[in-house]
Amino acid sequence: MMDLSKYIVKARPGVLGGRHEEKRPLRQLAELPVKRHVFINRDSHPDADIYVAIHEAQNLPSPVPDYQVPHCHNTDEFYYFIGNRSDLTGLEGQIIFEGKTHKIVAPACVYIPTGAVHEYKVTRGEGTVTVLFRNRGYTHEDKPFDVAKGERDFAKYASYIFHPEVRPTTEIQYHTDAAPGVRYVFVDGRLKPEAQFYTVVRSVENVQPSQANYVELHRHNCDTQHIAIGHGPALTGLKIEFQVHDEKIVVESPVGVNIPAGTPHSQRIIEGSGHFFNFVPKSNYNDGLMN
Repeated sequence: MMDLSKYIVKARPGVLGGRHEEKRPLRQLAELPVKRHVFINRDSHPDADIYVAIHEAQNLPSPVPDYQVPHCHNTDEFYYFIGNRSDLTGLEGQIIFEGKTHKIVAPACVYIPTGAVHEYKVTRGEGTVTVLFRNRGYTHEDKPFDVAKGERDFAKYASYIFHPEVRPTTEIQYHTDAAPGVRYVFVDGRLKPEAQFYTVVRSVENVQPSQANYVELHRHNCDTQHIAIGHGPALTGLKIEFQVHDEKIVVESPVGVNIPAGTPHSQRIIEGSGHFFNFVPKSNYNDGLMN
């Protein structure tokens, strides 16, 4: 029997602490208005060169206080805004790029290139913001806004916020349209070429255990990651069967998964409602496949 626990790990509350807990660009508040869950970092997946957490927004105060300070990072960052409604609407937020405020309306992706000075918050509604850093060794630097730059480059910064596209599963190899739910492409080479990153979210409702297979066993030429979140309490409620090499295991959300390059794998959502993410560090999914 193969130990799959190095690949698949339960998400855990994002409280400060842990050997690799990051220094975060936060204001001094009694408590954050969002609840944080860590899915993939150096503590959970020591081999994964990526960081993924979720900020869960429920029962937000009005108005929502600012909870970040202006800062930048040494690696690219992405936010994936998903509201609690069936069409992924229902959550709003804002990001300030170099002193100028830009509105975010779910469903949306926000691309934050290395060095861009920003500060974000959710502002109303309910849902989740998935926060991803391309490099697990990310750092942040508190930095004042350059308002003249924010005004001069306003259109460029506004273009970093965009909506996902619904596309058929068959545009990617080894996957069939027997897949349940709706496939949202949040970022890829068509939506934001300079990001050189691919993220898809499969949103499903009431999947039954009779769900057919829809992913063939396949391998990637790069490390890839998944996270799963359900519509139940504490992001539970979505069950997935993973196959890694010849071993199969059924897990329930919330989980983070790291699949090292060259590892044969497949997956099948088998029960429940929620969202299943796939992250590939390429502009297009098929570019990350091994023949």
